[in-house]
Amino acid sequence: MSRPLQSVAVNLESAQFLAGWRAEAGSLFLPALSDSRVGDEVAVRIGIFGQTIRATVFGKVSLVRRVGRPSLPPGVELALDRVSLPAARFLATASRGEPVTFRERAPRYVQERHLAVSAGARTVQASTINVSEGGCSLAWPGELPQAGDLVALKLTDGLFAPTVRAVVCWNALGGPVEKSVGLRMVVEGRGGRAWRDFADSVARSGAPVA
Repeated sequence: MSRPLQSVAVNLESAQFLAGWRAEAGSLFLPALSDSRVGDEVAVRIGIFGQTIRATVFGKVSLVRRVGRPSLPPGVELALDRVSLPAARFLATASRGEPVTFRERAPRYVQERHLAVSAGARTVQASTINVSEGGCSLAWPGELPQAGDLVALKLTDGLFAPTVRAVVCWNALGGPVEKSVGLRMVVEGRGGRAWRDFADSVARSGAPVA
């Protein structure tokens, strides 16, 4: 049986992030999660000390270092999914002290679709505000989930309908809707394929770009 997706938040010094980032390989070493196993799926909310920015990346653990030393701390190396690469490059730019604008994100389409979302023991009916290849924002009924929480979305009705896993990146009170959350999808496996098909159908529908 596969282990559940792990979710963690970490704050890194700029030098730490740059030392662990391998742009050519699309991998990132993090001094965290050393109790993981190779092959585990991980979602990491990363902050850079001295910066106000945050970004969430997904990946699979490709290396685990359980015992370290000052120059090689314990931690894991993640092979990042392709949707996470712009976020990692964004964090690298910020870590180098360069001006940052997150212009590499996939287009977001304004579309209202009703989805069943499971958050812990609760299942709610939430509506999309906008949809992209890698995630969505939702109008959320009831108590808001917290950043870093894991949720699961059911895209269609039926007993064997695919379920898509996602991590809450942010939540908000007020604005265009009373309560909303932003989700990043795990775009691998059957659920990931189902989400990409769903996002493609929204893009083809003629929905306006957000």
